[in-house]
Amino acid sequence: MSAELLLAASLGSSAALVLVMAVRRPLHHIAGAGAAYALWIAVPLAALAAALPSAGTRLSLPPLALHSVVAAPVAALPSAPLATTGSFGFWIWLAGCVALLALQALQQWLFIRSVSDCTWRGRIGTASTEPCVSGLWRPSILLPRDFRRRYDRRERRLVLAHEIAHLRRGDVYANALAALLRALFWFNPLLHIAVPRFRLDQELACDARVLARFPEARRCYAGAMLKTQLGGTALRDGPGPLGCGWFSHHPLKERIGMLHNPQIKKIRRRLGAVATGLLIAACAGLAWAAKPAASIAANAAAKDGQYVDAALTLRIGDGVEQRFRMINRFGESFLVTSTEPGANWEAHFIATAASTDSIRLATRLLRNGERVATPELLLHDGESGAIALDGAAGQGALVLDVVLRRSDSPQPQDGPAAYEPARH
Repeated sequence: MSAELLLAASLGSSAALVLVMAVRRPLHHIAGAGAAYALWIAVPLAALAAALPSAGTRLSLPPLALHSVVAAPVAALPSAPLATTGSFGFWIWLAGCVALLALQALQQWLFIRSVSDCTWRGRIGTASTEPCVSGLWRPSILLPRDFRRRYDRRERRLVLAHEIAHLRRGDVYANALAALLRALFWFNPLLHIAVPRFRLDQELACDARVLARFPEARRCYAGAMLKTQLGGTALRDGPGPLGCGWFSHHPLKERIGMLHNPQIKKIRRRLGAVATGLLIAACAGLAWAAKPAASIAANAAAKDGQYVDAALTLRIGDGVEQRFRMINRFGESFLVTSTEPGANWEAHFIATAASTDSIRLATRLLRNGERVATPELLLHDGESGAIALDGAAGQGALVLDVVLRRSDSPQPQDGPAAYEPARH
Protein backbone atom coordinates (compact mmCIF):
# COMPACT_ATOMS: atom_id res chain seq x y z
CA MET A 1 0.00 0.00 0.00
CA SER A 2 1.50 3.34 -1.03
CA ALA A 3 1.91 6.13 1.49
CA GLU A 4 -0.43 8.38 -0.51
CA LEU A 5 -3.26 5.81 -0.54
CA LEU A 6 -2.77 5.01 3.15
CA LEU A 7 -2.83 8.70 4.09
CA ALA A 8 -5.89 9.41 1.94
CA ALA A 9 -7.79 6.42 3.36
CA SER A 10 -6.83 7.36 6.92
CA LEU A 11 -7.98 10.95 6.46
CA GLY A 12 -11.24 9.81 4.88
CA SER A 13 -12.01 7.33 7.66
CA SER A 14 -11.07 9.89 10.33
CA ALA A 15 -13.50 12.45 8.93
CA ALA A 16 -16.25 9.80 8.88
CA LEU A 17 -15.40 8.74 12.46
CA VAL A 18 -15.74 12.31 13.70
CA LEU A 19 -19.15 12.61 12.03
CA VAL A 20 -20.40 9.24 13.30
CA MET A 21 -19.33 9.84 16.89
CA ALA A 22 -20.88 13.30 16.81
CA VAL A 23 -24.32 12.23 15.57
CA ARG A 24 -24.70 8.65 16.89
CA ARG A 25 -26.43 9.67 20.14
CA PRO A 26 -28.86 12.19 18.60
CA LEU A 27 -29.65 9.72 15.81
CA HIS A 28 -30.22 7.01 18.38
CA HIS A 29 -32.85 9.09 20.17
CA ILE A 30 -34.49 10.36 16.99
CA ALA A 31 -34.51 7.29 14.74
CA GLY A 32 -33.51 4.39 16.96
CA ALA A 33 -30.44 2.32 17.75
CA GLY A 34 -30.58 0.53 14.39
CA ALA A 35 -30.01 3.77 12.48
CA ALA A 36 -27.11 4.75 14.74
CA TYR A 37 -25.48 1.33 14.22
CA ALA A 38 -26.00 1.41 10.44
CA LEU A 39 -24.22 4.78 10.25
CA TRP A 40 -20.91 3.09 11.10
CA ILE A 41 -20.73 1.69 7.55
CA ALA A 42 -19.73 5.23 6.53
CA VAL A 43 -16.25 4.67 8.01
CA PRO A 44 -15.00 1.87 5.71
CA LEU A 45 -16.84 3.37 2.74
CA ALA A 46 -15.16 6.75 3.30
CA ALA A 47 -11.77 5.04 3.58
CA LEU A 48 -12.39 3.15 0.34
CA ALA A 49 -13.68 6.25 -1.47
CA ALA A 50 -10.67 8.30 -0.38
CA ALA A 51 -8.33 5.61 -1.71
CA LEU A 52 -10.02 5.44 -5.12
CA PRO A 53 -8.21 7.25 -7.94
CA SER A 54 -9.31 10.76 -8.75
CA ALA A 55 -10.68 11.66 -12.15
CA GLY A 56 -7.71 12.11 -14.43
CA THR A 57 -6.94 13.25 -17.94
CA ARG A 58 -7.52 10.70 -20.70
CA LEU A 59 -5.42 10.87 -23.86
CA SER A 60 -5.67 8.47 -26.81
CA LEU A 61 -2.58 7.71 -28.94
CA PRO A 62 -2.06 5.86 -32.21
CA PRO A 63 -1.58 2.06 -32.11
CA LEU A 64 1.64 0.93 -30.41
CA ALA A 65 3.41 -2.42 -30.40
CA LEU A 66 5.12 -2.80 -27.01
CA HIS A 67 6.93 -5.70 -25.41
CA SER A 68 9.06 -4.69 -22.41
CA VAL A 69 9.86 -1.53 -20.53
CA VAL A 70 12.92 0.19 -19.06
CA ALA A 71 12.73 3.49 -17.19
CA ALA A 72 15.82 5.68 -17.12
CA PRO A 73 16.12 8.95 -15.18
CA VAL A 74 18.41 11.57 -16.60
CA ALA A 75 20.00 12.46 -13.25
CA ALA A 76 20.38 10.39 -10.09
CA LEU A 77 19.10 12.00 -6.90
CA PRO A 78 20.59 10.09 -3.94
CA SER A 79 19.39 12.72 -1.45
CA ALA A 80 15.70 11.95 -2.21
CA PRO A 81 15.05 8.20 -1.77
CA LEU A 82 12.10 6.68 -3.54
CA ALA A 83 8.99 5.96 -1.47
CA THR A 84 8.86 2.28 -2.31
CA THR A 85 8.10 -0.79 -0.25
CA GLY A 86 11.73 -0.68 0.88
CA SER A 87 11.32 2.63 2.69
CA PHE A 88 11.66 2.83 6.47
CA GLY A 89 8.15 4.23 6.93
CA PHE A 90 6.63 1.30 5.08
CA TRP A 91 8.30 -1.22 7.38
CA ILE A 92 7.14 0.67 10.47
CA TRP A 93 3.54 0.61 9.19
CA LEU A 94 3.80 -3.06 8.22
CA ALA A 95 5.25 -4.02 11.60
CA GLY A 96 2.41 -2.27 13.45
CA CYS A 97 -0.21 -3.81 11.15
CA VAL A 98 1.15 -7.35 11.54
CA ALA A 99 1.55 -6.92 15.31
CA LEU A 100 -2.05 -5.81 15.81
CA LEU A 101 -3.38 -8.55 13.52
CA ALA A 102 -1.36 -11.08 15.50
CA LEU A 103 -2.67 -9.71 18.81
CA GLN A 104 -6.27 -9.91 17.63
CA ALA A 105 -5.70 -13.43 16.28
CA LEU A 106 -4.25 -14.42 19.66
CA GLN A 107 -7.27 -13.01 21.50
CA GLN A 108 -9.61 -14.94 19.22
CA TRP A 109 -7.58 -18.13 19.63
CA LEU A 110 -7.59 -17.81 23.43
CA PHE A 111 -11.38 -17.53 23.40
CA ILE A 112 -11.76 -20.52 21.07
CA ARG A 113 -9.47 -22.57 23.30
CA SER A 114 -11.46 -21.55 26.39
CA VAL A 115 -14.63 -23.04 24.87
CA SER A 116 -13.00 -26.10 23.34
CA ASP A 117 -15.09 -28.33 25.64
CA CYS A 118 -18.30 -26.94 24.17
CA THR A 119 -21.16 -29.38 23.60
CA TRP A 120 -23.20 -28.72 20.48
CA ARG A 121 -26.79 -29.13 19.48
CA GLY A 122 -27.07 -27.85 15.94
CA ARG A 123 -25.68 -24.30 15.84
CA ILE A 124 -26.14 -23.77 19.58
CA GLY A 125 -23.42 -24.81 22.00
CA THR A 126 -22.96 -24.70 25.77
CA ALA A 127 -19.61 -23.82 27.32
CA SER A 128 -17.95 -21.82 30.10
CA THR A 129 -18.92 -18.49 28.62
CA GLU A 130 -21.63 -15.86 28.59
CA PRO A 131 -24.27 -15.72 25.79
CA CYS A 132 -22.51 -14.79 22.57
CA VAL A 133 -22.16 -15.42 18.85
CA SER A 134 -18.77 -16.60 17.62
CA GLY A 135 -17.20 -18.08 14.51
CA LEU A 136 -16.33 -16.43 11.21
CA TRP A 137 -16.84 -19.31 8.77
CA ARG A 138 -19.94 -20.72 10.47
CA PRO A 139 -21.20 -18.30 13.14
CA SER A 140 -22.92 -20.10 16.03
CA ILE A 141 -24.55 -19.25 19.34
CA LEU A 142 -22.77 -20.11 22.59
CA LEU A 143 -24.64 -20.23 25.88
CA PRO A 144 -23.44 -20.68 29.49
CA ARG A 145 -23.68 -24.13 31.01
CA ASP A 146 -26.11 -22.85 33.64
CA PHE A 147 -28.31 -21.20 31.01
CA ARG A 148 -31.49 -23.05 32.02
CA ARG A 149 -30.82 -22.66 35.72
CA ARG A 150 -29.85 -18.97 35.67
CA TYR A 151 -32.63 -17.66 33.40
CA ASP A 152 -36.33 -18.37 33.51
CA ARG A 153 -38.25 -19.37 30.38
CA ARG A 154 -39.10 -15.83 29.23
CA GLU A 155 -35.54 -14.61 29.83
CA ARG A 156 -34.11 -17.53 27.85
CA ARG A 157 -36.36 -16.62 24.94
CA LEU A 158 -35.17 -12.99 25.02
CA VAL A 159 -31.49 -13.92 25.25
CA LEU A 160 -31.82 -16.28 22.28
CA ALA A 161 -33.70 -13.62 20.30
CA HIS A 162 -30.79 -11.22 20.95
CA GLU A 163 -28.18 -13.68 19.70
CA ILE A 164 -30.28 -14.67 16.69
CA ALA A 165 -30.44 -10.96 15.79
CA HIS A 166 -26.62 -10.93 15.71
CA LEU A 167 -26.61 -13.98 13.45
CA ARG A 168 -29.19 -12.69 10.98
CA ARG A 169 -27.52 -9.30 10.65
CA GLY A 170 -24.04 -10.77 10.14
CA ASP A 171 -22.47 -8.80 12.98
CA VAL A 172 -19.44 -11.10 13.21
CA TYR A 173 -18.45 -9.98 9.70
CA ALA A 174 -18.86 -6.34 10.70
CA ASN A 175 -16.56 -7.03 13.65
CA ALA A 176 -14.04 -8.70 11.34
CA LEU A 177 -14.03 -5.60 9.12
CA ALA A 178 -13.55 -3.38 12.19
CA ALA A 179 -10.61 -5.56 13.30
CA LEU A 180 -9.04 -5.28 9.84
CA LEU A 181 -9.43 -1.49 9.72
CA ARG A 182 -8.00 -1.23 13.22
CA ALA A 183 -4.90 -3.12 12.06
CA LEU A 184 -4.48 -1.21 8.79
CA PHE A 185 -4.81 2.16 10.53
CA TRP A 186 -3.19 1.22 13.85
CA PHE A 187 -1.55 4.65 13.98
CA ASN A 188 -4.95 6.42 14.06
CA PRO A 189 -6.08 6.91 17.70
CA LEU A 190 -9.61 7.84 16.60
CA LEU A 191 -10.18 4.30 15.36
CA HIS A 192 -9.16 2.73 18.67
CA ILE A 193 -11.46 5.12 20.53
CA ALA A 194 -14.35 4.41 18.16
CA VAL A 195 -14.30 0.58 18.17
CA PRO A 196 -15.79 0.18 21.69
CA ARG A 197 -18.56 2.64 20.76
CA PHE A 198 -19.20 0.71 17.56
CA ARG A 199 -19.53 -2.52 19.57
CA LEU A 200 -21.88 -0.81 22.02
CA ASP A 201 -24.11 0.47 19.20
CA GLN A 202 -24.15 -3.07 17.83
CA GLU A 203 -25.52 -4.39 21.12
CA LEU A 204 -28.02 -1.54 21.45
CA ALA A 205 -29.29 -2.23 17.93
CA CYS A 206 -29.88 -5.89 18.87
CA ASP A 207 -31.60 -4.79 22.09
CA ALA A 208 -33.88 -2.52 20.06
CA ARG A 209 -34.74 -5.35 17.68
CA VAL A 210 -35.65 -7.65 20.58
CA LEU A 211 -37.83 -4.97 22.21
CA ALA A 212 -39.59 -4.29 18.90
CA ARG A 213 -40.51 -7.96 18.80
CA PHE A 214 -41.37 -8.23 22.53
CA PRO A 215 -42.47 -4.68 23.57
CA GLU A 216 -44.11 -5.96 26.78
CA ALA A 217 -40.91 -7.64 28.05
CA ARG A 218 -38.79 -4.61 29.01
CA ARG A 219 -38.58 -5.44 32.70
CA CYS A 220 -37.86 -9.10 32.00
CA TYR A 221 -35.17 -8.13 29.47
CA ALA A 222 -33.50 -5.83 32.00
CA GLY A 223 -33.43 -8.74 34.46
CA ALA A 224 -31.77 -10.97 31.87
CA MET A 225 -29.10 -8.31 31.27
CA LEU A 226 -28.41 -8.02 35.00
CA LYS A 227 -28.15 -11.80 35.40
CA THR A 228 -25.72 -11.94 32.52
CA GLN A 229 -23.47 -9.25 33.98
CA LEU A 230 -23.52 -10.88 37.43
CA GLY A 231 -23.37 -14.43 36.13
CA GLY A 232 -20.08 -15.24 37.85
CA THR A 233 -18.40 -16.73 34.77
CA ALA A 234 -14.63 -16.43 35.02
CA LEU A 235 -14.28 -15.40 31.38
CA ARG A 236 -15.09 -11.68 31.30
CA ASP A 237 -13.06 -10.40 28.32
CA GLY A 238 -15.58 -11.13 25.60
CA PRO A 239 -15.69 -13.59 22.71
CA GLY A 240 -12.61 -12.22 20.96
CA PRO A 241 -12.46 -9.37 18.45
CA LEU A 242 -14.80 -11.15 16.02
CA GLY A 243 -17.55 -12.33 18.35
CA CYS A 244 -20.66 -10.62 19.70
CA GLY A 245 -21.41 -11.12 23.38
CA TRP A 246 -22.99 -9.89 26.62
CA PHE A 247 -19.83 -9.12 28.53
CA SER A 248 -18.86 -6.66 31.24
CA HIS A 249 -17.20 -4.17 28.90
CA HIS A 250 -20.65 -3.12 27.62
CA PRO A 251 -22.05 -0.34 29.88
CA LEU A 252 -25.01 -1.98 31.59
CA LYS A 253 -26.40 1.37 32.73
CA GLU A 254 -26.67 2.67 29.16
CA ARG A 255 -28.24 -0.54 27.87
CA ILE A 256 -30.84 -0.68 30.64
CA GLY A 257 -31.47 3.06 30.30
CA MET A 258 -32.45 2.48 26.69
CA LEU A 259 -35.25 0.20 27.88
CA HIS A 260 -37.01 3.24 29.39
CA ASN A 261 -37.09 5.06 26.05
CA PRO A 262 -40.46 5.01 24.28
CA GLN A 263 -40.79 2.79 21.23
CA ILE A 264 -39.72 4.58 18.03
CA LYS A 265 -42.62 4.92 15.63
CA LYS A 266 -42.35 3.29 12.22
CA ILE A 267 -42.40 6.60 10.33
CA ARG A 268 -39.47 7.89 12.38
CA ARG A 269 -37.53 4.69 11.79
CA ARG A 270 -38.09 4.99 8.04
CA LEU A 271 -37.10 8.65 7.97
CA GLY A 272 -34.06 7.76 10.07
CA ALA A 273 -33.10 5.06 7.58
CA VAL A 274 -33.31 7.58 4.74
CA ALA A 275 -31.26 10.14 6.70
CA THR A 276 -28.66 7.51 7.55
CA GLY A 277 -28.37 6.48 3.92
CA LEU A 278 -27.89 10.10 2.85
CA LEU A 279 -25.22 10.64 5.51
CA ILE A 280 -23.36 7.51 4.42
CA ALA A 281 -23.48 8.56 0.76
CA ALA A 282 -22.37 12.09 1.66
CA CYS A 283 -19.40 10.76 3.67
CA ALA A 284 -18.22 8.55 0.82
CA GLY A 285 -18.80 11.22 -1.82
CA LEU A 286 -17.04 13.96 0.12
CA ALA A 287 -14.10 11.66 0.92
CA TRP A 288 -13.66 10.94 -2.79
CA ALA A 289 -14.17 14.56 -3.85
CA ALA A 290 -11.70 15.83 -1.24
CA LYS A 291 -8.93 13.51 -2.38
CA PRO A 292 -7.26 16.04 -4.71
CA ALA A 293 -7.05 18.49 -1.78
CA ALA A 294 -5.55 15.78 0.41
CA SER A 295 -3.11 14.94 -2.35
CA ILE A 296 -2.00 18.57 -2.55
CA ALA A 297 -1.53 18.70 1.20
CA ALA A 298 0.57 15.56 1.07
CA ASN A 299 2.72 17.23 -1.57
CA ALA A 300 3.18 20.53 0.24
CA ALA A 301 6.88 20.30 -0.54
CA ALA A 302 6.04 21.46 -4.06
CA LYS A 303 7.12 25.00 -3.23
CA ASP A 304 6.78 26.38 -6.77
CA GLY A 305 3.17 25.40 -7.42
CA GLN A 306 0.32 22.99 -7.01
CA TYR A 307 0.37 21.67 -10.57
CA VAL A 308 2.75 19.52 -12.57
CA ASP A 309 3.32 20.43 -16.21
CA ALA A 310 4.19 17.27 -18.17
CA ALA A 311 5.59 17.38 -21.70
CA LEU A 312 5.71 14.02 -23.48
CA THR A 313 7.48 13.15 -26.74
CA LEU A 314 6.65 9.77 -28.28
CA ARG A 315 8.89 8.06 -30.83
CA ILE A 316 8.27 4.62 -32.40
CA GLY A 317 11.26 3.30 -34.32
CA ASP A 318 12.20 5.82 -37.01
CA GLY A 319 8.72 7.29 -37.13
CA VAL A 320 7.69 10.90 -36.63
CA GLU A 321 7.82 12.30 -33.11
CA GLN A 322 4.48 12.97 -31.48
CA ARG A 323 4.34 15.59 -28.73
CA PHE A 324 1.77 16.02 -25.98
CA ARG A 325 1.47 18.33 -23.03
CA MET A 326 -0.75 17.94 -19.93
CA ILE A 327 -1.10 19.92 -16.71
CA ASN A 328 -2.49 18.16 -13.65
CA ARG A 329 -2.52 18.64 -9.91
CA PHE A 330 0.09 16.76 -7.95
CA GLY A 331 -1.28 13.34 -7.06
CA GLU A 332 -3.91 13.27 -9.81
CA SER A 333 -3.57 10.66 -12.52
CA PHE A 334 -3.50 11.07 -16.27
CA LEU A 335 -3.89 8.25 -18.72
CA VAL A 336 -2.40 7.42 -22.10
CA THR A 337 -4.16 4.68 -24.07
CA SER A 338 -3.15 2.85 -27.21
CA THR A 339 -4.69 0.11 -29.32
CA GLU A 340 -2.96 -2.42 -31.53
CA PRO A 341 -4.36 -5.59 -33.15
CA GLY A 342 -5.26 -7.94 -30.32
CA ALA A 343 -4.07 -5.67 -27.51
CA ASN A 344 -5.19 -2.57 -25.65
CA TRP A 345 -2.48 -0.65 -23.79
CA GLU A 346 -2.88 1.80 -20.94
CA ALA A 347 -0.18 3.90 -19.28
CA HIS A 348 -1.25 5.50 -15.99
CA PHE A 349 0.90 8.37 -14.68
CA ILE A 350 0.88 10.02 -11.25
CA ALA A 351 3.33 12.81 -10.41
CA THR A 352 4.15 13.61 -6.78
CA ALA A 353 6.62 15.94 -5.11
CA ALA A 354 9.60 13.89 -3.90
CA SER A 355 11.36 16.94 -2.41
CA THR A 356 11.48 20.69 -2.85
CA ASP A 357 13.33 20.40 -6.17
CA SER A 358 12.44 16.98 -7.54
CA ILE A 359 9.36 15.21 -8.89
CA ARG A 360 8.55 11.52 -8.91
CA LEU A 361 6.56 10.06 -11.80
CA ALA A 362 4.98 6.67 -11.07
CA THR A 363 3.90 4.74 -14.16
CA ARG A 364 1.67 1.68 -14.41
CA LEU A 365 1.52 -0.09 -17.77
CA LEU A 366 -1.37 -2.45 -18.54
CA ARG A 367 -1.98 -4.72 -21.50
CA ASN A 368 -5.60 -5.83 -21.95
CA GLY A 369 -6.24 -4.81 -18.36
CA GLU A 370 -3.28 -6.75 -16.91
CA ARG A 371 -0.30 -4.96 -15.40
CA VAL A 372 2.98 -5.61 -17.20
CA ALA A 373 5.36 -3.06 -15.62
CA THR A 374 5.53 -0.26 -13.06
CA PRO A 375 8.53 1.96 -13.84
CA GLU A 376 9.29 5.12 -11.88
CA LEU A 377 11.20 8.26 -12.78
CA LEU A 378 12.76 10.61 -10.24
CA LEU A 379 13.59 13.91 -11.93
CA HIS A 380 14.77 17.35 -11.00
CA ASP A 381 12.27 20.09 -11.80
CA GLY A 382 12.59 20.81 -15.52
CA GLU A 383 14.91 17.90 -16.38
CA SER A 384 13.97 15.03 -18.67
CA GLY A 385 13.77 11.26 -18.34
CA ALA A 386 12.76 8.45 -20.65
CA ILE A 387 10.69 5.28 -20.61
CA ALA A 388 11.93 2.83 -23.27
CA LEU A 389 9.83 -0.07 -24.52
CA ASP A 390 11.17 -2.79 -26.80
CA GLY A 391 9.18 -3.29 -29.95
CA ALA A 392 7.40 -6.48 -30.91
CA ALA A 393 8.78 -8.66 -33.70
CA GLY A 394 9.17 -6.65 -36.87
CA GLN A 395 8.34 -3.30 -35.25
CA GLY A 396 10.45 -0.48 -33.89
CA ALA A 397 11.16 0.25 -30.26
CA LEU A 398 9.19 2.91 -28.42
CA VAL A 399 10.74 5.73 -26.40
CA LEU A 400 8.67 8.15 -24.36
CA ASP A 401 10.62 11.24 -23.24
CA VAL A 402 9.19 13.07 -20.24
CA VAL A 403 9.84 16.56 -18.86
CA LEU A 404 8.17 17.57 -15.60
CA ARG A 405 7.89 21.05 -14.10
CA ARG A 406 5.93 22.64 -11.29
CA SER A 407 3.36 25.25 -12.22
CA ASP A 408 1.11 27.68 -10.35
CA SER A 409 -1.56 27.55 -13.04
CA PRO A 410 -3.54 24.81 -14.78
CA GLN A 411 -2.92 26.68 -18.06
CA PRO A 412 0.37 26.63 -20.05
CA GLN A 413 2.48 29.69 -19.29
CA ASP A 414 5.06 29.32 -22.09
CA GLY A 415 5.62 27.55 -25.37
CA PRO A 416 6.62 23.96 -26.06
CA ALA A 417 10.17 25.02 -26.85
CA ALA A 418 10.89 25.48 -23.16
CA TYR A 419 10.17 21.79 -22.65
CA GLU A 420 12.42 20.29 -25.32
CA PRO A 421 13.31 16.74 -24.13
CA ALA A 422 16.88 15.52 -24.22
CA ARG A 423 17.79 13.46 -27.25
CA HIS A 424 18.64 9.78 -26.78
